[in-house]
Amino acid sequence: MKYIDARTQESLKQGIMEFLNLSASEMIQIFMSIYEDTEKEPWEWVSDFLSDNMVDEVLEHIQMFHLSRRLEGTDPKKNNNLEQLLLEDSPLSNFFKKYKITFKPSKGHIDLYYKDELQSLDNEFRYDGGNVCYIKSRLGYYKNQDYCVNGFAFRSYLENNGYFSSLSSCPELVGNIESLLGIRGMVTDYYDNSKYYCIEYLIPMSDVIFDMGNPPETDYGKTVEFLKQAILRLYDEWVGSSFICDENLILRLSDDANIKPEWFVMAEEL
Repeated sequence: MKYIDARTQESLKQGIMEFLNLSASEMIQIFMSIYEDTEKEPWEWVSDFLSDNMVDEVLEHIQMFHLSRRLEGTDPKKNNNLEQLLLEDSPLSNFFKKYKITFKPSKGHIDLYYKDELQSLDNEFRYDGGNVCYIKSRLGYYKNQDYCVNGFAFRSYLENNGYFSSLSSCPELVGNIESLLGIRGMVTDYYDNSKYYCIEYLIPMSDVIFDMGNPPETDYGKTVEFLKQAILRLYDEWVGSSFICDENLILRLSDDANIKPEWFVMAEEL
């Protein structure tokens, strides 16, 4: 089970050095070379370095750090995709039912009902609040459905990431539906009856999708991209760059995939 531990910057650095057979002084020399090169951007330098040094091994697994505020009664080891959470019996679907919100499958997407009335999300001017486009994307209205389970590749500095605070009170979908339908107190109710976690999974590289433009498709390509982003992350810390807080590789599963129980490592309450 070959992977690089990305829980801390130190474990990440040690893993990179071991995987690429680098000494501590050679790592510092890499950072200095990136810093002193005025012709190449850091990402170009690292890409050339990995190409020149011929990465000949493949990482078999990768960690994914998933931020989630979970309702009481939810098993943190389980992580179904959004479609199942809304359409099947779950703590989330039961929570929505308290506020007379239900969901039903439709042609290629999920319909939203409030007080048994279908909500026509195609008429965006009907509502005074909530991000209608976001809700439609999560309910599968667009060609690229967004039911997936996702997370981050690196645990360090996650508390300083913009997503950390936005997800800390409730899932984005809950907050947007509260605003859309003008329901008072739903977010507060969710917050008061839930806990915020950083859940760590260890997932086979072949099951993970890198959420980026032109994502690598092979395990080898994913390995090289992970190494590149890891080295850049270590370099950003070395030079004291603030980019390290928000530039964190986002990982996802396919829209119809679920987290398997054996992938669960730990749930850290935040």
